[in-house]
Amino acid sequence: MELEEIKEKITQLVKAQCQLFGLSLWGIEFAPGAGKKRGLLRVYVDAPHGVNVDQCAKLSRELSVILDVEDIIPGSYNLEISSPGLNRTFFSSEQLTNYIGQKLKIKLIHPIDNRKNFSGTLQEVKANMFTIISDSGEKWEFDFADTQKVQLKFEFND
Repeated sequence: MELEEIKEKITQLVKAQCQLFGLSLWGIEFAPGAGKKRGLLRVYVDAPHGVNVDQCAKLSRELSVILDVEDIIPGSYNLEISSPGLNRTFFSSEQLTNYIGQKLKIKLIHPIDNRKNFSGTLQEVKANMFTIISDSGEKWEFDFADTQKVQLKFEFND
């Protein structure tokens, strides 16, 4: 089975379990093991009022059994269930729409003007494109597909 096919099957199983627990799937990170190295399946879940440790533990127990029965993931792996946290990573451009006006950190796959790292306030999201304005006033537009990582840059207001 191809890596993308494995990720899709995992996503379908995880989404179904999340719905049973009243949670929403925020995103999945999957790195298969190589040689003696164990793989890693990290699942981020969210809910309107946040997620607590008990919910993560309960989901982890259920998913562990289901993933073992379905035997989708080759080899051994560690399963981690977590909330996306305050400095959450975004897995799709659609997730950005609720964060307009918030600060982001962006890491690109390929550099623009010899830079891969950008930060600024999210101004607009249209389809797969999003726009930020840096602290120095520069306006940057990115295609989400060109990003390696987009992360909320949480700041406390005094």
